Amino acid sequence: MEMVDLANDSMFKTFTTARKVVGSGELLPFAVRTVVAQKYASKRRLQWRKRGLHVPPAMIFSVTKRCNLNCKGCYEQAQHRRGTDIPIERVSRLFEEASELGTSIIVIAGGEPLTRPEILYEAREYRDIIFPVFTNGVLIDQGMAMMLRYNRNIVPIISLEGPREVTDARRGDGMYDLVTRKMKLLKNNGVFYGASITVTSENMGQVTSDEFVSELMRLGVRAVVYVQYVPVDKETEHLVLGVETRAILVDRLETLRKRNRAVFIDFPGDEEKLGGCLAAGRGFIHISQSGAVEPCPASPHSDVSLNDASLKEALKSRLLRRIRETPHSLIESASGCALYDKEEWVQSLVA
Repeated sequence: MEMVDLANDSMFKTFTTARKVVGSGELLPFAVRTVVAQKYASKRRLQWRKRGLHVPPAMIFSVTKRCNLNCKGCYEQAQHRRGTDIPIERVSRLFEEASELGTSIIVIAGGEPLTRPEILYEAREYRDIIFPVFTNGVLIDQGMAMMLRYNRNIVPIISLEGPREVTDARRGDGMYDLVTRKMKLLKNNGVFYGASITVTSENMGQVTSDEFVSELMRLGVRAVVYVQYVPVDKETEHLVLGVETRAILVDRLETLRKRNRAVFIDFPGDEEKLGGCLAAGRGFIHISQSGAVEPCPASPHSDVSLNDASLKEALKSRLLRRIRETPHSLIESASGCALYDKEEWVQSLVA
């Protein structure tokens, strides 16, 4: 089975699990429509592949570098990407192009994406695409909660560092209590939402504990995304999960899935089973706030911009193609991110 087929299969299993999680309540009709829509999206991607165009099932779109917080060790700020935010008119065309090509998921990230609420209002129009929005949650209010309730394809994913003391230490005093109030607001309005936790060598035991996960379930979280830490410099490499620790994480998430009625996602997950790194269009691509099309958020290199090309044209990028053609180079990774380990090689492809 080809890499793209494995990625499609993995994504479809996630959608099917989410459909089971929602049960028989008011979310059920949307969940059923979503599973059906993703089948059609997968067929469209296959049709494009037969015509020579490689369309990944997902893309990560960092819509801005702006943020209303100043967290210690901010990953996005450490990347030093330049350029102004892509205008909303181009965002609208991007969503239309993605829908036509069969993209299943567009992850909205930042900075803090809710500093650009117009992005969400555009996303409402493309109900065949799921838009997980990775946000610190601070800007969510009653009006936004109601909008999210009636536009189920937009799924807020609230970022936490862990329990109260850990979150407050990185984000500021009182932030845990503020964010959990926003989570309760979403729960009270019947919004399907999730939580995102960056997993490091220091916090894995704590953030995957039954106690912490039970608190998330009590707050109404229905999806938990564990993002394996990727270093931004040599000084933070000690936070990376080792090979053995990543294996423990995989086993632990299997246990949590059996014990809790929620979707548990490991990103990037066990890439060895998928034939290596999922970036560069093998599973997803990244679009920066300025429109640069990149292999992934951890690899800020590009040879094409959406300011100069359509999404269809950008997917023909020489850089992305060269990376996809060397999957054997992207299987083993000491840091958990093959492109971080091979940054000089990626730079040479751009040059």
